[in-house]
Amino acid sequence: MCSTLVYYSCSEEYTRFVGAALAGYLSGGDIILLQGELGAGKTTLIQGICKALEVRERVTSSSFVLLRLLNGRMPVYHFDLYRLSSVDELDSIGYEEFLFSNGISLIEWPEKIIAFAGDEWLSISLEYVDDSPDTRRITFLPQGERFVHIVEELETTTGGAAPGCNVPPVLE
Repeated sequence: MCSTLVYYSCSEEYTRFVGAALAGYLSGGDIILLQGELGAGKTTLIQGICKALEVRERVTSSSFVLLRLLNGRMPVYHFDLYRLSSVDELDSIGYEEFLFSNGISLIEWPEKIIAFAGDEWLSISLEYVDDSPDTRRITFLPQGERFVHIVEELETTTGGAAPGCNVPPVLE
């Protein structure tokens, strides 16, 4: 059983809203994989998650740092693997200590680590919509029963209009 949830974001504000809504369901040990081209909105979505989790640090694109430790209601580990050249680099920062701990792991460019992500995670893909340069398609694809449940709950709680966009999410 797999439910895919699709949002269409018309603004950065709406993308942050989607991230904040997701944060309400996250708990320690959760792994979120964020995929998309440069500038598609991965960091913006992470900003929404982090704001809802009361992270104190400024959340920015960290393409030159593999891992940023963020402090909020629970630890947040922001991995940005864009410049990762080998898995050995991950070993050198002890990624397993973070990935499988009591914090939430938010991983940009996860294709470089997906083989090590375990059995349960939520993949979020952000894509440009061809006919509108300001609109993004945000697709949630859960792996594991816990994340299937989260995606179904998200569709229920965010089904109405939200800031910056009037297109309700679609559960596929």
